[in-house]
Amino acid sequence: MSEFRPMYMSDLPRVVKIIDGHDDDDAEAAEEDYQKNGLDDQFVLEVEGKVVGVTGFRKVPATDNTAWLSWTYVDRAKCGQGYGKSMMNQLLSKLREADIRKIFVKVSTYEDPEDGKIYARAQKMYESVGFELEVTNKDFYDEAEDQLIYGLQLRQGGDAGELEIIEEKPVIRFDGMFEIVESDGAYTFSWIVQEKKPLFGKRSFSDEDLLIGLHAVKNDGGRKVFLTFPSNLPLIHKPLQAVGFKYVGDLKDYYERGVHEMHFSHNLDGN
Repeated sequence: MSEFRPMYMSDLPRVVKIIDGHDDDDAEAAEEDYQKNGLDDQFVLEVEGKVVGVTGFRKVPATDNTAWLSWTYVDRAKCGQGYGKSMMNQLLSKLREADIRKIFVKVSTYEDPEDGKIYARAQKMYESVGFELEVTNKDFYDEAEDQLIYGLQLRQGGDAGELEIIEEKPVIRFDGMFEIVESDGAYTFSWIVQEKKPLFGKRSFSDEDLLIGLHAVKNDGGRKVFLTFPSNLPLIHKPLQAVGFKYVGDLKDYYERGVHEMHFSHNLDGN
């Protein structure tokens, strides 16, 4: 007898133990996430009174009902018995009930020296329920450990040719840099949109601004910088290209239908 139900704080020790059985770093990060962001839209799969799996989603602010899949794991002792796919299908029903338009999930290509590609089974499960690979960020978590981002459209729109996408030219300013969680030497820049446009001077960030950030990351021991921007910002491309950022790919319809999330990367070793 199984039950797919909301996760409660009393489930936390068991959930963390399940995740720790796969990845101790993920277990630590998941516990911090649950404590900080709460348990809304988080679920567990219970079999014969015992929690054997966890999953859920987090809505993305300022988007048209986009979400990220959150920590999704099955007890190692129960893997290969169909619980993962059963749990995912039930979560997809919850997502449709919540009118989520599109869901994304990040997967690592990490290969353990003893256990091999430990996330390969998860990839196959996601693909089996309809997720499609959209972006591959090379060397994201570490050298030779990529980040794969899959997407699944849950709500179908009309003909894409009917869309009228309005380009925007906001004043973008970088306001910090930080190492990406769970990565080794991968950084990103945080940025804000200024409400008032300057009467004089640059409209947005320049190649000089990017070079200052890249220099700071290199001084901090970073090896690579990853940036993302909405696809309807035409002013970002020239400075990014000028300093050597490479276009990686898009998460389709990320912000809304027709407005994608563009991914860029820059190797600080020049390769």
